[in-house]
Amino acid sequence: MTKNAFCHIEWATTDLERTKNLLSGLFGWEFESWGEEYMIYKTPKGVGGGILKADTVEPGRSPYVYVDVDKIEPYLEKAVELGAEIDTPKTPIPEVGWFAHIKDQDGNIFGIVQGMEEESSQE
Repeated sequence: MTKNAFCHIEWATTDLERTKNLLSGLFGWEFESWGEEYMIYKTPKGVGGGILKADTVEPGRSPYVYVDVDKIEPYLEKAVELGAEIDTPKTPIPEVGWFAHIKDQDGNIFGIVQGMEEESSQE
């Protein structure tokens, strides 16, 4: 994966099947279940992502776009230096790696992702 490029787009939804049916019906995307509260989708070309089961969805907090980075910590530090806030600190994604959310000065939230292979290659 190319570093510092979009790598994942994630929608929050109160109804996984409804959102899956909409996105697959509109665009023909393929879905794979990752448990009862998450599905991964694949697009024919470009960035894929997921749909996440949520109790409520707040306008402006979905979808999230994620950028692939080599190591999360320096990006979080630099974001704060540049005037942004950390919305979600570095958080594990089982068998994938880690993510964090950054809130810019206008309140927009975006994510960064560090894969497990990056952690092991930096040890």
